[in-house]
Amino acid sequence: MFDQWQQPLDVRGLVRQGVSLEGELSTSEMPRLNGIILNDAPVQFSLVFGKDEEGRAVVEGVLKTAVEMICQRCLKPVSIELKPEIGLGVVATEAEARQLPDHLEPLVLSDEPVSVADLIEDEILLALPAVPRHAHQCVAEHREHEGMEKTDNPFAALRDMVKPSTH
Repeated sequence: MFDQWQQPLDVRGLVRQGVSLEGELSTSEMPRLNGIILNDAPVQFSLVFGKDEEGRAVVEGVLKTAVEMICQRCLKPVSIELKPEIGLGVVATEAEARQLPDHLEPLVLSDEPVSVADLIEDEILLALPAVPRHAHQCVAEHREHEGMEKTDNPFAALRDMVKPSTH
């Protein structure tokens, strides 16, 4: 099936024309997310190609999705809402990328074609937490487990046998 968001973009042409793109695609169309997220989530996006106040070519926008990952506390699925803002400076070389202001990430245009799906997948990967975990739900369960370890610690008897040194 033809998917317009997988097609290569003429980023420079879109910037010249000041094009806005809005739509939705699925995380199942983003192969680098396989094994990182558990669900097939819809991703809504809005991208604006244009020039900033200094005349730099930029791609700005926002995306919104909710993905499931494995909580690193309880090892159960946790839903994570993502709504990253996108701010990319369109450059031709790494040297130009180093000159971008801090609020812009470089989009280095090389021989490799870039699609909307590629841009969105990159932004999702950057927005994912390094250590996914529930905010509150599994904390009590985690603390109960810690409490059990303290009361049922097999080395607790050794502590009573060792006398502190009086030197």
